[in-house]
Amino acid sequence: MQETTFGAILFCSLSGLAFSGAALWVLGRKAKASRRRKAHFPHAFLAGSVTFTLVYLLNRLAFPVRPKLSAALNLAALAAIFFLPLLIRRARKKLRRLRPKAVKTNPRQSEIEALSRMFRQDPLNAFCLEKLSEIYEETGEYGKALAAAYEAAKLDPSMKNKSRIEDLKKEAHEKKRHKDGWKPRGQGPGP
Repeated sequence: MQETTFGAILFCSLSGLAFSGAALWVLGRKAKASRRRKAHFPHAFLAGSVTFTLVYLLNRLAFPVRPKLSAALNLAALAAIFFLPLLIRRARKKLRRLRPKAVKTNPRQSEIEALSRMFRQDPLNAFCLEKLSEIYEETGEYGKALAAAYEAAKLDPSMKNKSRIEDLKKEAHEKKRHKDGWKPRGQGPGP
């Protein structure tokens, strides 16, 4: 029987190990990006074993029928796993260099970008959203401030965040009424 040869079993096992290693490498990179030192062992073991099993079984089915095609597809997939993030990073750098510098209309734009970047790295950090809400309020962007306050209240349902939402709603409503020309009692000419 051709499919039970030692070469087929060796190829399937080695490609399964290679893909498991790639899966663990990707998990390690994601763990570093989320500011953890390493991936938890049970999660890594589960991901590695599932990957190994799937790749082994798929290669056991495909290798006896078309060994060269199976080997080429395995190598291409491994190369894509390892080199695609590098190519994407290089392309982003080139696009950043080619893109003209945008004029910063907001004087606190660098703070907004830094807080947004911090929030993308740690999406459960309500402090970033609270601070973003305060900055947007100071710059007069009440819609964005209210959206950030809502998100902060979802992550941290404290009284401070709830009262901030109410205050922002009132301020946005007042601002909207003032734009329409209506002025509160005691301000401006009139009877």
